[in-house]
Amino acid sequence: MLSIDPTIEKKLAALYWDTIVEPAQLAGLLRGDIEKIGHIDRINLYRRLLMTYDWHTLIALIPPERLREALSEAVIESLYPASLKDRYLYARSILFG
Repeated sequence: MLSIDPTIEKKLAALYWDTIVEPAQLAGLLRGDIEKIGHIDRINLYRRLLMTYDWHTLIALIPPERLREALSEAVIESLYPASLKDRYLYARSILFG
């Protein structure tokens, strides 16, 4: 598995403080190298990312080619509160029309 930046590794590890999972595996899931880690799929990973980090951190963590997927309907509909959904619906409309 590829090595990851220590800052990114720390941020990914913090997402799943309640689950035993290797940050390198999360990075692989985020890149699309693997489809699932136990019960964690990319939709779940994106949901946690969007609910945890600010926009600038998200841009640093999510590969550009995965951003459309990260802002997909399946991810946004799983967000709460409603104001957070609205924020990412707006971002998606600006980025992708």
